Amino acid sequence: MRFQDRAEAGRRLAMLLRPYRDESMQIFGLGGGGVRVGYEVARALRVPLDIWVARQVDAPAQPGLGVGAVSEGEGFFLDVDGVRSASAPAAELTRWMDAQAGEVALCAQRLRGPHARQVPTDGTVVLVAEGIAAGDLRIHAALRGLRRQRPRRLLLAAPAGMAGELERLRVEADEVLCVQFTWDLACVSQAYEAFPPVLAFEVRQLLGQARLWAPQVREGGLEEGGRWM
Repeated sequence: MRFQDRAEAGRRLAMLLRPYRDESMQIFGLGGGGVRVGYEVARALRVPLDIWVARQVDAPAQPGLGVGAVSEGEGFFLDVDGVRSASAPAAELTRWMDAQAGEVALCAQRLRGPHARQVPTDGTVVLVAEGIAAGDLRIHAALRGLRRQRPRRLLLAAPAGMAGELERLRVEADEVLCVQFTWDLACVSQAYEAFPPVLAFEVRQLLGQARLWAPQVREGGLEEGGRWM
């Protein structure tokens, strides 16, 4: 069964996440697609929404050979098989990943605009992906970056996912939630009828709309005057 689009997928994921909602829950969408799915979750649960940026890192001069991934929040993940297959030495790979981390930070800043990244330390943080396909290294890095922010509980949630990848990611999150899983998902688009790209201006619009309904979090909980329904 395939989802009609990311909006439908997000609404169904929101139903799965409803029992986990607490007064300091925060949704982070992984990239543009994750923000589109996460927007529906955040709207249904009336909780804050933000983006979390991560990027796969390919070996220098070897496009397509993923050696790891980096995310904001100092999230780093090295793929053992990718590193073994790379022709570059480990020291060069490390420098290359550091450079990519800088690009990720700039991308996150452009998408958030003037709004600072805020991660609650006394509630539930949910990383929402549009899907979890085989070999998506970004999710490992993103979860590690969020873990470094010390949330009380860290969840990974997706509308669709490959069973093997979901199992591997359990070591990174406190819990992994998925609406429907399959034994073979080579590409996330296979889980959707319509899967258009989510452009940067759409991400900024979605984040802006989400700020209208949800109080913004601060260190230790809600900002002053925030009220949860």
